[in-house]
Amino acid sequence: MCTGIGISIAASAASGLMAAVSAMQQSQARQAQANYQAAVARNNAITARQTADAIVARGKIAEQDHRRKIKQAKGTAKVFQAANGFLVDDSTDSTNVQLVADIAELGELDILRIRDNVALEERRSLIQGVNFQAQAGLFDAKAGDENPLLAGAGSLLSGAASTFTTAKTLGFKFSTE
Repeated sequence: MCTGIGISIAASAASGLMAAVSAMQQSQARQAQANYQAAVARNNAITARQTADAIVARGKIAEQDHRRKIKQAKGTAKVFQAANGFLVDDSTDSTNVQLVADIAELGELDILRIRDNVALEERRSLIQGVNFQAQAGLFDAKAGDENPLLAGAGSLLSGAASTFTTAKTLGFKFSTE
């Protein structure tokens, strides 16, 4: 009978110890996962910043390309006017000069639209980067809240209490002397 009690108490103690180790491992896994998610979010923030920079660079190229097209359109209009016998560099209020000015004005409006779209896309990417940084901060806080030793100690104490209860239930006498 004493052997049965000893085995029960030992099994209860081993169960408590295993629960403590398991709690520590689970807490470590949650902490590692939160750290990983924070690192991914930080990388995403970097990528968002790089995307914003690329958007601005592409916008400048689009602007330059459009300016080239405006020049070509103005040149084509002047060639067409000259080929039809019109004065190309007439007074500023002539129809021919106004046509070239209209081409330039409409082209500049297009360039303003390009700039506006680029600014909007850049802003969207920067906001996304800020959100990723905030997310990284939350994951860092989550990782900081995990304490594997404390989780293990709590399970160990719970297991010890369970072992003590098992021993008492089986009639084991504890001496205070």
